[in-house]
Amino acid sequence: MLARWMIAILVAGSISLASHGERPAEKPKATEQPTAVRQVPAEVEALNAAMRKFYANARTRELTAIPVVIVVSGNDLVLLKNGKRTVVSVILAEYHTLKSIAHSTVALFTLLTHEPGEPLDAERVKALAEFQKLLVAASLAVEKFGFDPDTLVRQKRILTRATEFATKVSEAGKVSADDLAKFCRASRTDVVANGAAAARAQLITTHKQVMEWKKDMTAAEWAALTVVIPGNQTARVENAPVQYFARLFGETPGEGRRVVYTESLWEEDKALAQLGTLRLDGKLSVAVFGDPYRMYRDFVADGARVAIDEIFAAP
Repeated sequence: MLARWMIAILVAGSISLASHGERPAEKPKATEQPTAVRQVPAEVEALNAAMRKFYANARTRELTAIPVVIVVSGNDLVLLKNGKRTVVSVILAEYHTLKSIAHSTVALFTLLTHEPGEPLDAERVKALAEFQKLLVAASLAVEKFGFDPDTLVRQKRILTRATEFATKVSEAGKVSADDLAKFCRASRTDVVANGAAAARAQLITTHKQVMEWKKDMTAAEWAALTVVIPGNQTARVENAPVQYFARLFGETPGEGRRVVYTESLWEEDKALAQLGTLRLDGKLSVAVFGDPYRMYRDFVADGARVAIDEIFAAP
């Protein structure tokens, strides 16, 4: 027995001496398998497709349940009532003339703002010369439009100032940022006055037409009347028709249940689809959250806020 133990010790010692100072043999690495890319099961995709179909149908039903809708469409008000579509223009020539003259200042700014102080390239020199001719022609034409004396004087002043500035830049072949800013600021009072006059013309005509339509509505129809207003990204609650209809309906936030702003959805069918979405989402918000506006935010907004806090939490 003792001999067996001695043999075992000697063998172990010899193995230890033989391996002294040498790196232990590495175990063979397991072959790394690529992570499988998971895909949404077809059955789950079908589930979501069914939801989308149900949602689209419900949105259509929401629209049919609204008795009266007014769409602010470009120059027109569109009344949708009892399956009938009535179109009336409320932005007339006075509005467009006032805004177009005010836009002469915008035109010169956008033409000249690039690389201030540097010589104008040939393309912009040509464009400036052509615009000078347009200014002169507009100044003559506006005299025949029929503005009251004070309004006419303001139009002539805007156009004359623009013509003189364009001539100065054309002769110099360049313009500094400071001189361009001075021209714009000198024009500000008259340009703002034109904008105010244009808005007044639009809204007086709008109010007159809405009151005419109101005469043919029942109290229930008037109470349910919803207005859809397509507009650009930046206007929103400051949009002139939004301000008007919000005051008319008492929608203090501007946009609300009866005043719907559809950002950059200029086509009538797309704007109405947005109205249907908002009405359906409002009902869903109440059913799930008890808050009629919860689904107007991103559904994952609250969870995203928590996740972002975790991502940026101090280590």
